[in-house]
Amino acid sequence: MIRERREEDLDGLCLILENLDYPSGILAGNDLKEWLNEYDAEQSWVFDSAPVTVVPTKNVVGHIQIYRPTENASASYLAKHASKVTDDLLSIGKLFVGPNKHEYGIRRHLLKEAVKYIQRQGKLPVLDLHENEFLSKGFCEKFGFEEIPSVDCHVY
Repeated sequence: MIRERREEDLDGLCLILENLDYPSGILAGNDLKEWLNEYDAEQSWVFDSAPVTVVPTKNVVGHIQIYRPTENASASYLAKHASKVTDDLLSIGKLFVGPNKHEYGIRRHLLKEAVKYIQRQGKLPVLDLHENEFLSKGFCEKFGFEEIPSVDCHVY
């Protein structure tokens, strides 16, 4: 089940991050709890593998955040490309799932729910691959995201 992230989830999420292979070492040398709390997120969700009828547990296996684009995420560039103002965008970031047999499905479910949430707000969802290095280009394209060439970063 997807639920709001709680403070007590951070240790488990850090453990997942420590065991992931991430391409460029974006997290190398960074405090993982600080990285997870870097943005003033509108939503920070986890995927808890407990059944829906059970009280939230420590069985957290995935994470996603929704936040306003930052200058680091090339907000003005994205807005201009989409013919929107920056306030009409919401970023999806820090999406990761611990390795398990349902990893793809959990990642897909988290992303779909984030996109639905953003669209219900009347906003345009954007992915900054700098914050989502755990996602492949092909995975992003399956969900309707298109690459926007940029000199600073790859943005979807």
